Amino acid sequence: MQTEHLISLLSATGRPVDTGWLRRTAWLGAAAALAATLVLVVSLLGTRRDLATALTTLPVLAKFAFGGSVAAIALVLFQRSLRPGLPARPLLVLVVLPVALVVLSAIIALLQAPVEQWSALTLGRNWRGCLVIVPLLALCPLGIFALLARRGAPVDRRLTGLSAGLASAGIAILAYALHCPDDTMPFMATWYTLAIGISATIATLILPRLLRW
Repeated sequence: MQTEHLISLLSATGRPVDTGWLRRTAWLGAAAALAATLVLVVSLLGTRRDLATALTTLPVLAKFAFGGSVAAIALVLFQRSLRPGLPARPLLVLVVLPVALVVLSAIIALLQAPVEQWSALTLGRNWRGCLVIVPLLALCPLGIFALLARRGAPVDRRLTGLSAGLASAGIAILAYALHCPDDTMPFMATWYTLAIGISATIATLILPRLLRW
Protein backbone atom coordinates (compact mmCIF):
# COMPACT_ATOMS: atom_id res chain seq x y z
CA MET A 1 0.00 0.00 0.00
CA GLN A 2 1.34 3.41 -0.97
CA THR A 3 1.80 6.08 1.70
CA GLU A 4 -0.66 8.46 0.01
CA HIS A 5 -3.31 5.74 -0.06
CA LEU A 6 -2.79 4.95 3.64
CA ILE A 7 -3.10 8.63 4.59
CA SER A 8 -6.30 8.99 2.60
CA LEU A 9 -7.80 5.93 4.33
CA LEU A 10 -6.89 7.23 7.78
CA SER A 11 -8.38 10.64 7.11
CA ALA A 12 -11.49 9.39 5.37
CA THR A 13 -13.53 8.92 8.51
CA GLY A 14 -13.19 12.55 9.59
CA ARG A 15 -14.00 11.65 13.19
CA PRO A 16 -12.37 13.97 15.74
CA VAL A 17 -10.07 12.41 18.31
CA ASP A 18 -11.62 12.32 21.77
CA THR A 19 -8.92 13.87 23.95
CA GLY A 20 -11.16 14.32 26.97
CA TRP A 21 -11.89 10.69 27.82
CA LEU A 22 -8.95 10.49 30.20
CA ARG A 23 -10.07 13.61 32.04
CA ARG A 24 -13.61 12.28 32.38
CA THR A 25 -12.33 8.88 33.48
CA ALA A 26 -10.13 10.50 36.14
CA TRP A 27 -13.09 12.33 37.67
CA LEU A 28 -15.27 9.23 37.51
CA GLY A 29 -12.47 7.25 39.13
CA ALA A 30 -12.21 9.86 41.88
CA ALA A 31 -15.96 9.58 42.52
CA ALA A 32 -15.69 5.79 42.70
CA ALA A 33 -12.69 6.10 45.03
CA LEU A 34 -14.60 8.46 47.32
CA ALA A 35 -17.58 6.11 47.44
CA ALA A 36 -15.35 3.14 48.28
CA THR A 37 -13.48 5.09 50.97
CA LEU A 38 -16.75 6.26 52.52
CA VAL A 39 -17.92 2.66 52.71
CA LEU A 40 -14.67 1.70 54.45
CA VAL A 41 -15.03 4.45 57.03
CA VAL A 42 -18.68 3.78 57.78
CA SER A 43 -18.29 -0.01 57.94
CA LEU A 44 -14.96 -0.22 59.79
CA LEU A 45 -14.78 2.96 61.89
CA GLY A 46 -18.34 4.21 62.06
CA THR A 47 -19.47 7.82 62.04
CA ARG A 48 -19.20 10.20 64.97
CA ARG A 49 -22.23 10.12 67.27
CA ASP A 50 -23.07 13.79 66.78
CA LEU A 51 -22.69 13.72 63.00
CA ALA A 52 -26.07 15.27 62.23
CA THR A 53 -25.31 18.26 64.43
CA ALA A 54 -21.63 18.45 63.52
CA LEU A 55 -22.40 18.77 59.81
CA THR A 56 -23.96 22.16 60.50
CA THR A 57 -20.88 23.58 62.26
CA LEU A 58 -18.18 25.63 60.57
CA PRO A 59 -15.15 23.60 61.82
CA VAL A 60 -16.55 20.34 60.43
CA LEU A 61 -17.49 21.99 57.15
CA ALA A 62 -13.92 23.32 57.04
CA LYS A 63 -12.66 19.73 57.13
CA PHE A 64 -14.70 18.83 54.07
CA ALA A 65 -13.65 22.04 52.32
CA PHE A 66 -9.99 21.32 53.08
CA GLY A 67 -10.06 17.71 51.90
CA GLY A 68 -12.21 18.53 48.88
CA SER A 69 -10.05 21.44 47.71
CA VAL A 70 -6.83 19.43 48.03
CA ALA A 71 -8.40 16.51 46.17
CA ALA A 72 -9.86 18.67 43.39
CA ILE A 73 -6.69 20.66 42.74
CA ALA A 74 -4.50 17.56 42.83
CA LEU A 75 -6.88 15.66 40.55
CA VAL A 76 -6.63 18.38 37.90
CA LEU A 77 -2.86 18.16 38.20
CA PHE A 78 -3.01 14.34 38.02
CA GLN A 79 -5.11 14.10 34.90
CA ARG A 80 -3.02 16.75 33.13
CA SER A 81 0.16 14.84 33.99
CA LEU A 82 -1.19 11.85 32.08
CA ARG A 83 -1.34 13.77 28.79
CA PRO A 84 1.99 14.81 27.24
CA GLY A 85 2.20 18.43 26.18
CA LEU A 86 -0.11 19.81 28.88
CA PRO A 87 1.62 22.03 31.46
CA ALA A 88 0.99 20.47 34.86
CA ARG A 89 3.86 21.24 37.25
CA PRO A 90 3.04 24.99 37.54
CA LEU A 91 -0.34 24.03 39.02
CA LEU A 92 1.40 22.29 41.91
CA VAL A 93 1.66 25.58 43.80
CA LEU A 94 -2.14 25.77 43.97
CA VAL A 95 -2.19 22.82 46.39
CA VAL A 96 -0.35 25.02 48.88
CA LEU A 97 -3.26 27.48 49.02
CA PRO A 98 -5.75 25.41 51.08
CA VAL A 99 -2.93 24.23 53.33
CA ALA A 100 -1.75 27.80 53.89
CA LEU A 101 -5.29 28.93 54.64
CA VAL A 102 -5.76 26.19 57.24
CA VAL A 103 -2.38 26.94 58.85
CA LEU A 104 -3.21 30.65 59.01
CA SER A 105 -6.57 29.88 60.62
CA ALA A 106 -4.82 27.61 63.13
CA ILE A 107 -2.37 30.35 64.09
CA ILE A 108 -5.22 32.81 64.62
CA ALA A 109 -7.08 30.25 66.76
CA LEU A 110 -4.01 29.66 68.93
CA LEU A 111 -3.36 33.37 69.37
CA GLN A 112 -6.94 33.83 70.56
CA ALA A 113 -6.71 30.97 73.10
CA PRO A 114 -4.81 30.82 76.40
CA VAL A 115 -1.36 29.25 76.12
CA GLU A 116 -2.31 26.40 78.44
CA GLN A 117 -4.96 25.29 75.92
CA TRP A 118 -2.60 25.12 72.95
CA SER A 119 -1.65 21.50 73.56
CA ALA A 120 -5.27 20.33 73.80
CA LEU A 121 -6.27 22.31 70.71
CA THR A 122 -3.41 20.80 68.69
CA LEU A 123 -3.34 17.20 69.93
CA GLY A 124 -7.08 16.69 70.32
CA ARG A 125 -8.23 13.21 71.30
CA ASN A 126 -7.30 11.22 68.23
CA TRP A 127 -4.12 12.59 66.64
CA ARG A 128 -2.46 9.17 66.37
CA GLY A 129 -5.51 7.73 64.66
CA CYS A 130 -5.60 10.58 62.16
CA LEU A 131 -1.92 10.20 61.34
CA VAL A 132 -2.28 6.47 60.66
CA ILE A 133 -5.80 6.04 59.33
CA VAL A 134 -5.82 8.81 56.71
CA PRO A 135 -2.75 7.42 54.83
CA LEU A 136 -4.21 3.91 55.08
CA LEU A 137 -7.55 5.08 53.66
CA ALA A 138 -5.67 6.92 50.91
CA LEU A 139 -4.36 3.59 49.60
CA CYS A 140 -7.84 2.82 48.22
CA PRO A 141 -8.07 5.82 45.85
CA LEU A 142 -4.35 5.54 45.14
CA GLY A 143 -4.91 2.05 43.72
CA ILE A 144 -7.61 3.40 41.41
CA PHE A 145 -5.41 6.30 40.30
CA ALA A 146 -2.55 3.88 39.61
CA LEU A 147 -4.78 1.93 37.22
CA LEU A 148 -5.80 5.17 35.50
CA ALA A 149 -2.19 6.31 35.22
CA ARG A 150 -1.30 3.15 33.34
CA ARG A 151 -3.93 4.09 30.74
CA GLY A 152 -2.30 7.47 30.16
CA ALA A 153 1.13 8.54 29.01
CA PRO A 154 2.81 10.23 31.99
CA VAL A 155 6.11 11.87 31.14
CA ASP A 156 6.96 13.06 34.66
CA ARG A 157 6.18 9.94 36.68
CA ARG A 158 7.13 11.53 40.00
CA LEU A 159 4.69 14.37 39.38
CA THR A 160 2.00 11.84 38.53
CA GLY A 161 2.73 9.95 41.73
CA LEU A 162 2.77 13.10 43.84
CA SER A 163 -0.50 14.42 42.45
CA ALA A 164 -2.15 11.02 42.82
CA GLY A 165 -1.01 10.88 46.45
CA LEU A 166 -2.32 14.36 47.18
CA ALA A 167 -5.67 13.60 45.55
CA SER A 168 -5.91 10.30 47.44
CA ALA A 169 -5.19 12.02 50.75
CA GLY A 170 -7.84 14.66 50.06
CA ILE A 171 -10.40 11.95 49.34
CA ALA A 172 -9.37 10.08 52.50
CA ILE A 173 -9.87 13.25 54.56
CA LEU A 174 -13.34 13.73 53.10
CA ALA A 175 -14.29 10.24 54.26
CA TYR A 176 -12.43 10.32 57.58
CA ALA A 177 -14.11 13.59 58.55
CA LEU A 178 -17.31 11.59 59.10
CA HIS A 179 -15.56 9.77 61.94
CA CYS A 180 -13.00 12.21 63.35
CA PRO A 181 -14.22 13.91 66.56
CA ASP A 182 -11.51 16.60 66.64
CA ASP A 183 -12.69 19.83 65.07
CA THR A 184 -10.11 22.49 65.97
CA MET A 185 -8.14 24.29 63.29
CA PRO A 186 -4.77 23.62 65.01
CA PHE A 187 -5.55 19.89 64.96
CA MET A 188 -6.45 20.02 61.28
CA ALA A 189 -3.45 22.14 60.32
CA THR A 190 -1.07 19.78 62.11
CA TRP A 191 -2.27 16.21 61.71
CA TYR A 192 -4.32 16.42 58.52
CA THR A 193 -1.44 18.21 56.81
CA LEU A 194 1.08 15.64 58.06
CA ALA A 195 -1.21 12.83 56.88
CA ILE A 196 -1.35 14.44 53.44
CA GLY A 197 2.44 14.63 53.40
CA ILE A 198 2.78 10.96 54.32
CA SER A 199 0.33 9.89 51.61
CA ALA A 200 2.01 12.07 49.00
CA THR A 201 5.45 10.70 49.91
CA ILE A 202 4.29 7.09 49.69
CA ALA A 203 2.67 7.68 46.31
CA THR A 204 5.70 9.54 44.96
CA LEU A 205 7.96 6.64 45.90
CA ILE A 206 5.71 3.77 44.79
CA LEU A 207 3.63 4.92 41.82
CA PRO A 208 6.53 5.74 39.43
CA ARG A 209 7.74 2.13 39.80
CA LEU A 210 4.34 0.90 38.65
CA LEU A 211 4.47 3.14 35.58
CA ARG A 212 7.73 1.88 34.16
CA TRP A 213 7.22 0.62 30.65
